[in-house]
Order: sequence, then structure tokens, then C-alpha cells
Amino acid sequence: MPDDRVPQKGRRARAKLADVAAAAGVHVSTVSRVLRDDRTGRVSPAVAARIRNTAQALGYSAHPLAAGMRTRSTRSIGMIVHDISDPVYPPILGGLERRMGAAGYMVVLGNTGYEPAAELAMLDQMAARMMDGVILCTTRRDDPVATRARDLGIPVVSVLRQTDAGLCSAVVNDCAAGMRAIAQAVLDCGHRDIAAIGAPQDLSTARERQAAVAGTLHAGGAALAEDRVAFVPRMTVEEGRRAMEQVLSRRADRPTAVIAVNDLVAIGALQVCRAAGLRCPDDISITGYNDIPHLDMLDPPLTTVAMDLTAIGARAAALMLDHLADPRMPLRVDTVAPTLRLRGSLGPPPGL
Repeated sequence: MPDDRVPQKGRRARAKLADVAAAAGVHVSTVSRVLRDDRTGRVSPAVAARIRNTAQALGYSAHPLAAGMRTRSTRSIGMIVHDISDPVYPPILGGLERRMGAAGYMVVLGNTGYEPAAELAMLDQMAARMMDGVILCTTRRDDPVATRARDLGIPVVSVLRQTDAGLCSAVVNDCAAGMRAIAQAVLDCGHRDIAAIGAPQDLSTARERQAAVAGTLHAGGAALAEDRVAFVPRMTVEEGRRAMEQVLSRRADRPTAVIAVNDLVAIGALQVCRAAGLRCPDDISITGYNDIPHLDMLDPPLTTVAMDLTAIGARAAALMLDHLADPRMPLRVDTVAPTLRLRGSLGPPPGL
């Protein structure tokens, strides 16, 4: 293995504090104080400027592992997700990275494949690498990852979901309001025989969306029948197809509308309906949630609920930075309002 202390062929030797000190004509400790912006020592503005200019000219940058050992901070944040292929995560990551990057932090992404054991292992790996905090996108209502992070003293900000016990700060979407809006839109179109595809109820978002659908339909005189409800173990296109096949197989008659827990599940349901010769929305209407990119390019475009995922990522970063600046700061939940997007996949029931 190459030794960083010995210049390799075609590789420039890494400048050290001692190199900057020698070139600037000052003591190493003076360079360290200036570059760490430590104002406890008396360094004139002219000397400080000379040190910074010299460091830049030599291409000096602090070694992250050495800095972490000294300050117990690696200026890095972990982000744990269920499935990196889910289109919800890139805009969240984009908003998070821009805000954290501006503050001098790097974001490290961890993919867990919906496996609880992998989530715990990922947290442990991030803790072992001295990451300053964790953005948790896999949060369950009773969440062992959030519990362990609390016990380890690692700041955590949950994105989109939260724990029942309020173990960490969170940035969430008002799922209840969003799903009430979409369920009311389905009722307003004249639908009364309606099916719903929900997600695991150990997720706060899934529980809130399912409860909002059931409550809104009941209030509108279209209570959900038990055999009109299917649940998916994962919120993916494939699971949406399986759930829609279940809904269509349970009765000879079909529902006139399907309210899906998210857009990927709705796309799977749409595929099954199309394969069965059902036209959307002429024969059956379908709705989603999240407003992932390119839904307006589907045939028909998908009616859904939008939330500003980039803004959610940025707000999660701001919350994390607040906790890093003040570890005693009280936990907080920020809520982002949803927006209904009415598109071509929702229309009146057949014959109306």
C-alpha cells in the first residue's frame, strides 16, 4: 500500500502544516490557530492573511481524519434511506447537500433495502466513523435506529416520518391534509365504490394517509369495505402491481377509483389495469402521493399530492445544524404543507 508520507510517481505530496509554517515564516501552532479560525491567540490580520494565502498557494487542506481525532468532528453527516432508486430521495438529498455543503459538511448516503437490521448496522458504521449526525429517512413509529442514536448521543433528524415517542427532531409533510384533499377530490368526481392501497402501518406516514382516506370517505358516504383495501410491504411499483391484482380478484365488480399510498404504488396499479384492458380514467381512476418527477408524462398524467422535497431536505439540514450548534436544543418537528395536483388519471366514474 502506498505511504502518504512518500511522494508517489505522478502524485503531488500533500502539503502539511509544517510546510505552510516554513513558507510563511511562522510557528506551526500559529498556522493551526489561523486555519482553525481560533481567535484565542494574538495573530495580526497581516500575518493571518499571509498564512491563508500561503496555505492556498501550497494546496494545503486539513486531513479529515486528523481533524476528526482532534475535534471529535469529521464534518460529515450520514443519510440513511430505504431504497436509493426511490425518486423521492434525490431531491431531498439535493436540498440537504446544498445546505450542509455551504456549512462545510459532507453528506454520506447509506442504502438499506428496507432491512431493519441493515439500518442498525448502517447507524453503527456511521457512528464508528465519527459522523456528526444522521438524517434518517427510514423512521418507523417504534424505531430502534432512532433509539440507538439517542443512546449513543448522535444528533438525528428524521425526514418525512417521525416516531410515536418523539425520539428525534423531524421535517414532515402534512400527510393527513394531503390525503384528505385527494380523497375529497375523488368523492367530488362522483366516486362511491373506492379502493385504497396502503403501506405498513408501522410507518407514521402510512398510518396518517390510510386514516385520512378512511375518515374522508366515511364522512362522504363511501366507507371503505374491507375487501377494497390492500397493503403493500414496500412502496414500489412491483408491490403496487401485486396489490392491484388482489383488489381486482376479490370481487366480480371492480372499484371505480383507487387511492394509492404513493406514486410508485399508483404506477404499478395503473399497469395492472392497463393489462386488464381497463382504461384510466374512463373505466377506473387512480391517484398517488408525493408528485415524483415526470408524472405529467404518464398516459394519463397522474393525479397526486405534491410536497417540496428539495425544501424538506434543506429544512432537515437547517435543523441538523441547529442541533450541532446547540446539543441541548429541544427537539422540534417542522411541517411542510402539501399541494393537490389534479391531472388526467382522475375523472368521473363510468356512466356518470
